[in-house]
Order: sequence, then structure tokens, then C-alpha cells
Amino acid sequence: KLRVGGRQLMESEMPGPEMDDLAARIRSTAQRLWLLYVALTLAQIAILTAFGVLGIDRRMGLFEAVSAAFATMPTGGFFTDGRSLEEFAAASQWVVTAFMVIAGLNFALAYRAIIRRRPGIALRDEELRLYLGILLAASAIVTIELWAAGFYQGEAAIRHATFQVVSIMTTTGFASVDFVVWPALTLMVLIALMFVGGSAGSTAGSIKVMRHLLVGRVLRRELHQTLHPELVQPVRFNGRPVDERTLRAIVAFTFLYLGVWVIGTGIIAIDSAIQGPSLSAFDAIAATATTLGNVGPGLGAQGPMGSFESFSDLSTLVFTGLMWLGRLEVIPVVLVLTRGYWRA
Repeated sequence: KLRVGGRQLMESEMPGPEMDDLAARIRSTAQRLWLLYVALTLAQIAILTAFGVLGIDRRMGLFEAVSAAFATMPTGGFFTDGRSLEEFAAASQWVVTAFMVIAGLNFALAYRAIIRRRPGIALRDEELRLYLGILLAASAIVTIELWAAGFYQGEAAIRHATFQVVSIMTTTGFASVDFVVWPALTLMVLIALMFVGGSAGSTAGSIKVMRHLLVGRVLRRELHQTLHPELVQPVRFNGRPVDERTLRAIVAFTFLYLGVWVIGTGIIAIDSAIQGPSLSAFDAIAATATTLGNVGPGLGAQGPMGSFESFSDLSTLVFTGLMWLGRLEVIPVVLVLTRGYWRA
């Protein structure tokens, strides 16, 4: 009804017959997506367990493999080890990275590409190309910075950079290393990725790539229409026009999301200045961004090897509210809190 949830995002991405082609009913669609989800989870468990059996990663047993898969595919992030995946073999970290990328994909699109063997649809999808492009560009920037700063060299620099970029952008929250000590540029990239998220129709949180893509196209259209007032230019996605009501909902959600983040950051900064712990502006921004986006780790003491334990009760309640708002995608919660909703 509100056109801001998963169904609306799937419809705006796959309007018309393509949505019907996946399944005529939502129940049937859910069954197909569950099939793919379970198959991918079992595949990750099998690969990681094999690493343990073959001695590639001696710390990886069946329990660890199951825990990693159950935290990867739903982009959850909790793990059996307090240091996350830091102590596990490079091969295991690469496998988890690959499955985090898959978890950030649109599952309806992945179903067509993998189960129905129609990879051409995936290759033509504009959101997927932008999603992978952001991951590659951010990984390259972080790799270069880590290498130049002397933190890591060779494969280790590429692996840790790629792992953390994918983990943060898909809102999984795993860590292969304590990245809070990395250079400022890398931390800025990671904070920016907290606002990106995965694809529409994925398990990831945050704003999501498709909304960024469509907001960008709406802004580009406004610039064109400023120069040419008579211009009629529909916003298209994958070659098809997107409904104007859907565009308004997406723009409204994006600005509401950013507004909630700004308010949350202000409250946390003020409360920390009064009651502690002492936070830098960077840490406060990251703490609210990671909770609103359901990412997991922040910076400073709230980094991947730390926790939010030191915050006051007020800040803890604010973080709890931000996680709730972010997971429910803001607008339904804001609507429920308005007078008009209860009078309707």
C-alpha cells in the first residue's frame, strides 16, 4: 500500500510481464526464492566444511561453517569468534566474500540467472552493474590506500580491502581485521558504503543501490528540464519507464532516511558529550550510520572488535530505535506515528 517495501521495489525493477514470469503469486515467488536461498546456504556450508576437512583452514569445522553461512546469506554478521573471521584462513575469507556479494544481489534476478539459466538478464540489469561497479571501485580505492600506507602488501591488501568493502556495503558486518586503525580515506569510504546497501530484493539493509540509481536519474531529469522546460522525459530503469508515484516514494524515503540519520547523530553527539563516552565526530557519524543501516560495526570503541556497551541508556535506546527504523525502512514507522494515520 505504501509502495516502499520489497514488493514495490521488485515491481519498479521488473515491471510488467517479467514480474509475472517469475511467479504469478507472491506465495509462489516466496517458495522459489526460499529454494535459491537454502541452496546457496548449503553450498557455502559445504565449501567451508571441505576447507576444514582438507586442512585448508584448520579452524573451520562444521559448526563454524554453519554459523558463517547462517550469518552470511541473511547479511547478519554475528559469528562464533569475538574476532569475527580474523583468525580464519584466507581461502575461507574469500569464500565468505563471494557469498556476501551474492547475498547483496536481487534474489529474484539471481533466481532467473542461476536457477533458470538466463545469465543475459543479469548482465543487462542496470542495478547489478552499478552494484558491482561500486564494489569494485571502493575495493580498488581501499586496496591502493592500504598498500600505499604500508598496512598490507599483495594478496593480503586486496583481500582485506575487498572483504571489508563487501561486508560493509552489503550490511553483513563481518570483519577480517580490526579496520578502525586504517587510514582516514579508507574509513571515509567505509562510512559512505554504509549508506549504499545491497540491491533491491536482497537481504541487505540501508538505502539500497536501486534507490540511489533512481534518485540520481530523477536529479538528472530535473537538470535537463531546468534547461528545457518543455521536455517530457520519463525516468527509465532497464529500458522501462518507472511510475512517478514510485519515484516520489523513493525520493521521500531517501531524504527521510538521511534526516533520521542526522537527528540521530545529533542526539548521540550531545548525549556523549554530557554522559560519555567521548566520541569524535567521525565515531558519532559511523555509530548512527551503522545502526540505522543495520550494518553492525562502527569506528573507535564501536569497531568490529569492540561493542556499544559503553554508551548511556539514552544512547542505547536511540541506537535501538535507529535499528528498528532502518529495518522497517522508516516510512511505515513515521506514518504510524502521525495523527492522520489513526484518523483514517
